[in-house]
Amino acid sequence: MLLNHLYDNPPAAVAYSDGMNVPKEALVEAINHFEDFYEEIFMELAKYGEVEEMLVSDNIGDHMIGNVYIKFADENQAKAAMDALNGRYYSGKIIMAEFSPVTDFREAKCRQYTEG
Repeated sequence: MLLNHLYDNPPAAVAYSDGMNVPKEALVEAINHFEDFYEEIFMELAKYGEVEEMLVSDNIGDHMIGNVYIKFADENQAKAAMDALNGRYYSGKIIMAEFSPVTDFREAKCRQYTEG
Protein backbone atom coordinates (compact mmCIF):
# COMPACT_ATOMS: atom_id res chain seq x y z
CA MET A 1 0.00 0.00 0.00
CA LEU A 2 1.18 3.53 -0.70
CA LEU A 3 0.33 6.67 1.27
CA ASN A 4 1.13 9.53 -1.08
CA HIS A 5 3.25 12.46 0.17
CA LEU A 6 2.37 11.99 3.83
CA TYR A 7 5.77 12.68 5.44
CA ASP A 8 7.12 16.23 5.62
CA ASN A 9 10.90 16.28 5.51
CA PRO A 10 12.19 18.92 7.95
CA PRO A 11 14.21 21.74 6.33
CA ALA A 12 17.37 20.62 8.17
CA ALA A 13 17.14 17.15 6.61
CA VAL A 14 16.68 18.63 3.13
CA ALA A 15 19.62 21.00 3.65
CA TYR A 16 21.79 18.14 4.89
CA SER A 17 20.91 15.97 1.90
CA ASP A 18 21.88 18.90 -0.35
CA GLY A 19 25.35 18.85 1.24
CA MET A 20 24.88 21.94 3.37
CA ASN A 21 26.39 22.26 6.82
CA VAL A 22 23.60 21.80 9.37
CA PRO A 23 23.96 22.28 13.14
CA LYS A 24 23.96 19.03 15.10
CA GLU A 25 20.92 20.12 17.14
CA ALA A 26 18.89 20.58 13.94
CA LEU A 27 19.89 17.12 12.74
CA VAL A 28 18.92 15.56 16.06
CA GLU A 29 15.57 17.35 15.85
CA ALA A 30 15.06 16.05 12.29
CA ILE A 31 15.85 12.50 13.40
CA ASN A 32 13.42 12.77 16.30
CA HIS A 33 10.77 14.17 13.94
CA PHE A 34 11.22 11.17 11.63
CA GLU A 35 11.14 8.63 14.47
CA ASP A 36 7.98 10.16 15.96
CA PHE A 37 6.29 10.13 12.56
CA TYR A 38 7.34 6.53 11.88
CA GLU A 39 6.07 5.27 15.23
CA GLU A 40 2.76 7.13 14.97
CA ILE A 41 2.02 5.88 11.45
CA PHE A 42 3.17 2.33 12.21
CA MET A 43 0.92 2.12 15.28
CA GLU A 44 -2.06 3.41 13.30
CA LEU A 45 -1.48 0.93 10.47
CA ALA A 46 -1.01 -1.97 12.90
CA LYS A 47 -4.70 -1.56 13.84
CA TYR A 48 -5.60 -3.06 10.46
CA GLY A 49 -3.27 -6.05 10.43
CA GLU A 50 0.30 -7.27 10.57
CA VAL A 51 2.70 -4.72 9.09
CA GLU A 52 5.56 -6.71 7.57
CA GLU A 53 7.50 -3.71 6.26
CA MET A 54 7.18 0.06 6.21
CA LEU A 55 9.35 2.47 4.26
CA VAL A 56 9.19 6.25 4.41
CA SER A 57 10.64 7.96 1.36
CA ASP A 58 12.40 10.97 2.79
CA ASN A 59 14.34 11.79 -0.36
CA ILE A 60 13.90 15.11 -2.11
CA GLY A 61 12.48 13.93 -5.45
CA ASP A 62 9.19 15.78 -5.89
CA HIS A 63 7.30 12.75 -7.16
CA MET A 64 8.31 10.55 -4.21
CA ILE A 65 8.98 12.84 -1.29
CA GLY A 66 7.02 11.82 1.76
CA ASN A 67 5.59 8.64 0.29
CA VAL A 68 5.01 5.86 2.81
CA TYR A 69 5.09 2.28 1.55
CA ILE A 70 3.53 -0.43 3.70
CA LYS A 71 3.55 -4.16 3.18
CA PHE A 72 0.86 -5.99 5.12
CA ALA A 73 0.81 -9.73 5.77
CA ASP A 74 -2.08 -10.07 3.33
CA GLU A 75 -4.00 -8.02 0.80
CA ASN A 76 -7.22 -7.93 2.86
CA GLN A 77 -5.40 -6.15 5.67
CA ALA A 78 -4.02 -3.61 3.20
CA LYS A 79 -7.50 -3.08 1.76
CA ALA A 80 -8.97 -2.54 5.25
CA ALA A 81 -6.28 0.04 6.06
CA MET A 82 -6.70 1.75 2.71
CA ASP A 83 -10.47 1.99 3.10
CA ALA A 84 -10.18 3.33 6.65
CA LEU A 85 -7.45 5.88 5.93
CA ASN A 86 -8.50 7.32 2.56
CA GLY A 87 -10.02 10.74 3.04
CA ARG A 88 -8.79 11.19 6.61
CA TYR A 89 -6.39 13.97 7.49
CA TYR A 90 -2.90 13.77 8.95
CA SER A 91 -1.02 16.92 9.90
CA GLY A 92 -3.35 19.02 7.76
CA LYS A 93 -3.00 16.81 4.68
CA ILE A 94 -5.63 14.55 3.22
CA ILE A 95 -4.51 10.92 3.19
CA MET A 96 -4.47 9.38 -0.28
CA ALA A 97 -3.88 5.64 -0.03
CA GLU A 98 -3.59 3.24 -2.95
CA PHE A 99 -2.26 -0.19 -3.78
CA SER A 100 1.35 -0.16 -4.90
CA PRO A 101 3.00 -2.52 -7.39
CA VAL A 102 6.17 -2.52 -5.24
CA THR A 103 6.63 -5.90 -3.59
CA ASP A 104 10.31 -5.77 -2.62
CA PHE A 105 11.29 -2.46 -1.04
CA ARG A 106 15.00 -3.29 -1.00
CA GLU A 107 15.09 -3.76 -4.76
CA ALA A 108 12.76 -0.90 -5.69
CA LYS A 109 14.35 1.98 -7.55
CA CYS A 110 12.92 5.22 -8.80
CA ARG A 111 12.96 5.51 -12.58
CA GLN A 112 14.92 8.78 -12.27
CA TYR A 113 17.59 6.89 -10.29
CA THR A 114 17.72 4.14 -12.91
CA GLU A 115 18.01 6.67 -15.74
CA GLY A 116 20.83 8.53 -13.95
